[in-house]
Amino acid sequence: MYLIEVYVTNASLNVNRPFTYRSDMPIRKYCRVKVLFHKAINYGIVSGCTYTDKNVDQLNKEAGYEMQPIIDLIDDEPVISDELFELAFWLSKTTISPLISCLNSMLPKTLKTSMEQKGPKTVRKIRKINDVYDLTKKQKEVLDQIYDGMLAADARKISVSIIRKLLDMKAIEEYYEEAEFENKEIDQTAFKELTQEQKNAYDSVIGTDKMVSLLFGVTGSGKTEVYLHLARHYLSLNKEVLILVPEISLTPQMIERVKERFNDVIFYHSELSDQERYEQYKRVKEGEVKIVVGTRSSIFLPFHDLGLIIVDEEHDHSYKQDNVPCYHVRNVAFRRAISHKAKVLLASATPSLDSYTHALKGDYQLLELKNRINLSFPKIEFIDLNEQLKKRGSYIISKPLKSELEKCLNEKKQAIILLNRRGYSPIVKCSECSSVLMCSDCDTPLNYHKDEKLLKCHQCGRVYKMPDRCPKCGNKTLLFYGFGTKKVEEDLEALFPEAKIERMDRDSVSRKGAHEAILKRFERHEIDILIGTQMIAKGLDYPDVTLVGILNADAGLMHQDYNSAKMTFDLLMQASGRSGRAESTGKVLIQAFNTDHYALKAVMNQDYTYFYNIEMNYRHKASYPPYSHIIEVVLSDMNKERIIRSAELLYQKISKLSFRSYKPFELGRQKKQYRYRILLMDRDLLSMLKQMQEIIHQYISEKNMSRVKIDVDPLYLE
Repeated sequence: MYLIEVYVTNASLNVNRPFTYRSDMPIRKYCRVKVLFHKAINYGIVSGCTYTDKNVDQLNKEAGYEMQPIIDLIDDEPVISDELFELAFWLSKTTISPLISCLNSMLPKTLKTSMEQKGPKTVRKIRKINDVYDLTKKQKEVLDQIYDGMLAADARKISVSIIRKLLDMKAIEEYYEEAEFENKEIDQTAFKELTQEQKNAYDSVIGTDKMVSLLFGVTGSGKTEVYLHLARHYLSLNKEVLILVPEISLTPQMIERVKERFNDVIFYHSELSDQERYEQYKRVKEGEVKIVVGTRSSIFLPFHDLGLIIVDEEHDHSYKQDNVPCYHVRNVAFRRAISHKAKVLLASATPSLDSYTHALKGDYQLLELKNRINLSFPKIEFIDLNEQLKKRGSYIISKPLKSELEKCLNEKKQAIILLNRRGYSPIVKCSECSSVLMCSDCDTPLNYHKDEKLLKCHQCGRVYKMPDRCPKCGNKTLLFYGFGTKKVEEDLEALFPEAKIERMDRDSVSRKGAHEAILKRFERHEIDILIGTQMIAKGLDYPDVTLVGILNADAGLMHQDYNSAKMTFDLLMQASGRSGRAESTGKVLIQAFNTDHYALKAVMNQDYTYFYNIEMNYRHKASYPPYSHIIEVVLSDMNKERIIRSAELLYQKISKLSFRSYKPFELGRQKKQYRYRILLMDRDLLSMLKQMQEIIHQYISEKNMSRVKIDVDPLYLE
């Protein structure tokens, strides 16, 4: 008899421990099993297996309950390694999350401990099994074309009837095999010679004793070329290389650039199907590839001997996961680098304040690329929207921007227009009673999408028909306030009817491959003006783009969030960097109301240090990160009375700690859930984590409490 320790699928910290089951046979650690948990079928991951000579009756008597047997073994092999299990355990502690949630975050969907187990995709193949001599001439011709492992679908293309006959004659047989990834090779290109600045950075990463280096390089300075040369070096040492990029920066252009240098490379990101992600995961696990380019979740791939982890655009907030476990890729990269004795290269034109501070203190090696490859920075100009409105000009496409667009089109160049808001209009309001159309499930105004004639909630995704009158007072006149990318597209098409204009936002790239198709058209100059949200602000490198227009540039500064100035600065700097990356001089026009804000002044002068010094001064006065750490506790519940009671009880426990804490604050509803937030702040993160784990365990042991989510060092506060 064997005692099997299992972490079952349950997203509650209340059951964040293994449960013991029995089995007649040994089961390897980290395989998935089917079990009975709370009288219901469940799945879990095995964390231990111990032999015992006791029988079932003895085990039940000793345990004080009827020990359940393992119902079924799902895997023949472990789905994760010892290193990844230890990483999940560390992640559980540092994010105050259930271990099973951390394990499932690491695995592709096909291998998760979900309630519905769907195995990997299989394909039907054919192989020869017996020599058959009484064949007709045509049957022999078909049999000669068949080879072992041939796809059954391909065989049937030769002749359906003859293949069926050969199967009946037992000359061939069909069988199923797990689908395998097919690597599409492209022509290789030579490595470019590094500039002296790039060479210095390359040599410094290889030569340093420090685990972490920060590459602070302006937009267009050739950071990607440094990555590729470093990757080649570590591959020559038979090490693995991981290049992490934000989701919106993993453009087809980036993929193509890497594949041109390294043919056997995999890409791991959200656009892959469940089967494709499984196949890529398996290839890494089996050591078939040495270099991976991927987004956030690729940090958990089952590497064997990592030599280098590159975090491109390391400041980007998409590296922080919003759902449990709320981890940051940077922290996980450091942990994996320690395990593999690897190096980490953080890189950005606008480094996070935390990383840059560590570099200035000497904790990280600081490397700089101060010059663009083409030695030319774009010319940046502000357009004060206050002045435009005084002159009765448009606050969407101002006269100066319209004039520059005309010039750009006349010169047969391309332009990018950035507005970080999709849809047509973000607010629909009644002209009579002034009520705003709101989502019934969230405390959020509905966005009007004109092309579909629908109202959409950008919080929960719920869709409503556009009413012909006010739902409250019946008035037929509804007014539209503000504007999104669809409205900008409409205005530009009216201004420049001959121009080829396209829009790239979440609405226009919802279909698989749409993102790539739009950018390919832009690359082939089939698009003159590309309008989009933040997904076009990064990762694009097109020589004919000589104009970037940024609309409502200061909108992000209106958010009551400690990180709003930094996020606005990052977005504007990155977007500005898309202009003038080749021989032609670039220009950037920034439309804003508050042109005197220090974040915008820093963008105007392309001066990160200026922004850093002012922002750090403000943060020091308020004790905001990086001068402290924040733990955000968010309670959610459909029952308002219960969430108020739960928030008060939890805050009573938290307020007794020695850390700075803030009383429960009501957030807007989301998906019919009321939400309250409690904040803690202190310099000593380890002490905060230890004491908060105890508090949370006390809280969840209470009956009838609201659900709670923990976010350690959130990048954004509502």
